[in-house]
Amino acid sequence: MVLRVGNLVFTPSLWPTLVFVALMTLLLGLGNWQVNRAQEKQALVDAKQGRQLEPPLRLGGAAIDAQLDRFRPALAGGRYVDDQQWLLDNRLYRGQPGYHVFSLMQLDNGTQLLVNRGWVSVGESREFLPSLPLPQGRVELQGHLDSPESVGLVLGEPPVGSIAEQVLLQSLDIQALSEARGLQLLPLALVIDAGQAGALQYDWSPVETISPEKHLGYAVQWFALALALLIIYLGVNTRRAEQ
Repeated sequence: MVLRVGNLVFTPSLWPTLVFVALMTLLLGLGNWQVNRAQEKQALVDAKQGRQLEPPLRLGGAAIDAQLDRFRPALAGGRYVDDQQWLLDNRLYRGQPGYHVFSLMQLDNGTQLLVNRGWVSVGESREFLPSLPLPQGRVELQGHLDSPESVGLVLGEPPVGSIAEQVLLQSLDIQALSEARGLQLLPLALVIDAGQAGALQYDWSPVETISPEKHLGYAVQWFALALALLIIYLGVNTRRAEQ
């Protein structure tokens, strides 16, 4: 292919053109993906702000919706079940590694609820899980409804069916845990506020670490690389026409 514009001639060869098309497709795809991620994060931020203005939901009464009730304030009354706890690994708090601690609660009406009690440090060694005593007797809790955080790629099946006193997990799915242990868990966990009975270090953020603005910044970088690639491709394959 030869294109002439004034005294400039554009004569791209086959293989550089194929490489250019492949790289351009990749860069534009990455840029669009970051734009979509920014929109998803912004939707989470908007949902959080809207749900937090709603009145607290009393758990154990009406059914809750895993999508519509996420981030909503909630109240729960019942007793902690102290025979098992689940520790979600790879949780950082102020740069320190630790776990998010999930305990089982039996609500007054018999319904079972997973309670995110907060963050606890790994300690001196990962060989020994921390001791995490629970309050005895009936308690009243308040917090927000949310699903356990995703930790990205997980290799192998998480041991949710284990009946050990403390189970270390890389990923926690409430429905899978409920089925594996024969529980009747509500579809969302209650992230309790600071100062509640059994609370550990409060560490809750309903939006992932990367903000919508950061995703847009990454998108701009990918699109800028695509523009630079286009300029290089045109410059390398364009020459002045011989007189």
